[in-house]
Amino acid sequence: MIHANGMTGSNRIKVMQSTLILLFGSETILFGTLVMSYLYFRAGGSDTPFTHPGVSDLLIAIFNTLLLAGSAGAAWASNRAIEQGQAGRMKALLLATLLMGAAFIGIQIFEFNHLGMKIDVSTFGGIFFALIMFHAAHVAAGIMVLLLNYARARLGDFTARRHVAITGGTWFWTYVTAVWLILFTVLYLV
Repeated sequence: MIHANGMTGSNRIKVMQSTLILLFGSETILFGTLVMSYLYFRAGGSDTPFTHPGVSDLLIAIFNTLLLAGSAGAAWASNRAIEQGQAGRMKALLLATLLMGAAFIGIQIFEFNHLGMKIDVSTFGGIFFALIMFHAAHVAAGIMVLLLNYARARLGDFTARRHVAITGGTWFWTYVTAVWLILFTVLYLV
């Protein structure tokens, strides 16, 4: 089927895939640079000594990590549902993904207020917050994409044959989750 813009469905998918791969590549370089800076300052190049998070901080972060991982599972299930023509199921799973993503952000806000580390106290604190806030910005962008997809889904815009935006949103949400798994490991476990 050729769309109004002259592109076939398979071409739209290829464009989406190529665009996301380029985006993920550039974002990975930036996240990698921030992680390396964090590790450098944590290893002794910092004006603030590093201390591992306490048990309660770790438990909060583990819960939040499981929440975000669950939301990625729900996103993939919503994509699978629309591929099978189950629009109602797709909408419910998309809403679950949104709610878990919003809860993740809320818990992160609580956690960072609880940690008491401030961005303007040290270089280490600045790098720590750059990592966290850059990731939070990606989560917020992902929530906006998911919200837009949810609104379109409620209007009946997606079918088993036409759901590139759902797939793209799922890919982006999975990337955000994968980055968090790396950040969780670096910030809380290493």
